[in-house]
Amino acid sequence: MDLSTLALIALMGGAVYFLMIRPQQKKAKEQAAHMASMEPGSRVMMVSGIIGTIKYLGDKQAIVEISPGVEMTIDKRAISTQPVEDEFEYADDAGVAAVDDGTEDDALAEPATTAELTAAETETTAASEPEDTDGPTWDAPGTTRN
Repeated sequence: MDLSTLALIALMGGAVYFLMIRPQQKKAKEQAAHMASMEPGSRVMMVSGIIGTIKYLGDKQAIVEISPGVEMTIDKRAISTQPVEDEFEYADDAGVAAVDDGTEDDALAEPATTAELTAAETETTAASEPEDTDGPTWDAPGTTRN
């Protein structure tokens, strides 16, 4: 083998290291550092997208509270390294009233009255029911419809 062939092989080996092996090692170190920084009370996101608060932390598993009083046990590897940015603030009060700013969206318009709903249901039901026939039905081929 001449010198240029050995240099090419060494260059390809270096490229594989810097393009494949080193980024994986860096990601593994970041994951380990993230796992070490977690403690009860930390907000985390699972790889499934569920966001919760760590209640208890073990060696391989964690108990995460996803809503008040609802806890689930997960494998620690299911915790994402992505930082959690809470978009909503939750209160313990269930009766939080919405703020009316005077504008009205079509999607938030008041629902139809009971009479309008009944008329719409009647039209839908009448349109979806087949006409009565004296022939056999699909459910019981040897019988006629009642």
